[in-house]
Amino acid sequence: MAIIVKRKENEPLASFLYRVNKRIQKSGVLIEARKRAHASKKLHKNKIKEKAYYRLKMQEEMGKFLKLGYSLEESIDLARKKIKGIIKK
Repeated sequence: MAIIVKRKENEPLASFLYRVNKRIQKSGVLIEARKRAHASKKLHKNKIKEKAYYRLKMQEEMGKFLKLGYSLEESIDLARKKIKGIIKK
C-alpha cells in the first residue's frame, strides 16, 4: 500500500514531515508491518508429525501413571522424564 504525499510550495520541512507522519499513522501501514514482523511461520511436515507423536506418547504415559495412583502433576512430570529417557519405570 503506497502513500503519496507531495510537498507544498514554500512549506517548511518540519511541517511536511509532520504531515507525512500523520498520514502514515492514519493509514495503518505501521500497525500492519508490526503484525507481519512477528507473525509465526508455518511448521514443516516432519515437525508437525514429531509433535503429534510426542503428544500421543505423553497421553499414553500419563494414563499409565494416573492408573498407578499418581496425581496429574506428578504423572505429567514422570511421563516427560520417561520419554526423555531420564527414568525407566
